[in-house]
Amino acid sequence: MARIDDAAAIRCVGWRDNRDGFDVALAVNRLLSAGAAAWWLTNDHEGADAGDYLVELTARRQDALATLGVVTRAWHGDIPAAARRLAAPAACLFAGTASKFPYFAYYAVALLRLGVDYVPCDGAMLAAGALDDANVLVLPGGFATWGIDAAEDAPGADAQVRDFLDAGGAAIGSCGGAFYLSAGRPGWTGTAQAKPLYTHEYLQSGAGVVSVAMQPGPLGLGCPPTMEMPYYHGPLYDLVGAGVDVAATFHSLTLPARLAIDNPLDDARFRRDMAGKPAILLASDPRAAGMHAARAGSPARVAHRAVLFSPHPEMGDLVRKYIALDGYVRHYLPIRGFGTLRDTLRHYRVTEAPSFRLIVNALHDVMSDARPAGAGAPAAIASETVETDLVEVCEAASARLPPFGSGEEGDLLQDVAAGIRARLARLRGPARAAAETVEGSTRLRASYTHLVRTMSEHARSMPAPSAAQALMELDLGVALLECWTRVAQFDRTIAGRA
Repeated sequence: MARIDDAAAIRCVGWRDNRDGFDVALAVNRLLSAGAAAWWLTNDHEGADAGDYLVELTARRQDALATLGVVTRAWHGDIPAAARRLAAPAACLFAGTASKFPYFAYYAVALLRLGVDYVPCDGAMLAAGALDDANVLVLPGGFATWGIDAAEDAPGADAQVRDFLDAGGAAIGSCGGAFYLSAGRPGWTGTAQAKPLYTHEYLQSGAGVVSVAMQPGPLGLGCPPTMEMPYYHGPLYDLVGAGVDVAATFHSLTLPARLAIDNPLDDARFRRDMAGKPAILLASDPRAAGMHAARAGSPARVAHRAVLFSPHPEMGDLVRKYIALDGYVRHYLPIRGFGTLRDTLRHYRVTEAPSFRLIVNALHDVMSDARPAGAGAPAAIASETVETDLVEVCEAASARLPPFGSGEEGDLLQDVAAGIRARLARLRGPARAAAETVEGSTRLRASYTHLVRTMSEHARSMPAPSAAQALMELDLGVALLECWTRVAQFDRTIAGRA
């Protein structure tokens, strides 16, 4: 049993006590960043559920969490032996030309909603040592499929990623990022000894919303037996090798998709190539564990150091909403009418997507006993400045929305736009106030300036999008602003500056 520090009280922060809202993860990860000790319960224990947290809290921080609406309760006794001590994530989010906006931005929403600030990095920055002060690398969808050196003309980036993983760093990848962590192509890290069915010609699968069946293990804590999320040509595995655990398998096809990429996944392909096959892998590269142990002079400890998502938990309800708008809603509008379909669209939970639980579980799994890392952003990133702010970027995107036309479908699009604009209007003051409180050297500031710059560049360069695509990107921008602002507000309150 671990000993409890008498200087502070141990409190339980439970998901059920907080109605399964992601302020639970946000609170725990911000407390970790502020130096608090926290443990992740992997089994039910004395009234707490597997997946709940024990956190060492002073009375002032207990009051701060209560002010923020996070319920805690007293914990009596020692820390259970099976509880995992958590490390504060120091994340790098790959966000170069091979994973530009909006590819990286879906992960930015999920990470910020879960309380994880991050340093955005491209291939050149990886090659220059951006991972030196990190302990987890997040690889979104995009074109890391080709290897980062090749995709971004950044010699040395792939070697730096391999060295980071060999030295005990962790990684989470979706779709293109999962390809990159697989084995079977030049430039890939081989962290997971598993080769996708389609390695180079990956478009042969398709796009849609799929459900995955969770297997027993850490990724499924707090999750129902099946989880739904978007899928866009992610790696399909058949056989897996040593050091790889299957955390979930493909279960069913929920919706085919034409949004963004007109390549819908159909039932025949799903049944032939995907049903029952691995959808999420937990990888522990024994070679890297041995190298790390040899350098440290200690016995090899094989732990999960990478999570590979073939589908996209980070896209969650946001992309699912617009896949539905682009197909399901149009089909059923004449059948069920405006009111039913309006309510369908209004009740997607963009910043409370159920699949985000998989991401926080993945982070905890690979970050248990992780190496310590720096607290701020590299100087070159922290020094970046922008001439506008994220509120203005979102307002400009709102002004660029295309005409929606007449009829019930046009009315639905107008209703969606009005809902997003109302959220943006409520955010304007709080977001700007929060931005003024964040120091320039932090990962949180680095993420903000990067979002402003890359979203502005995207707006200048993108072709005229469809109505669904334009609405989705506006919704994405406002979700980023909401989640970033919430993190800044938590930090200010926890620090006693509210």
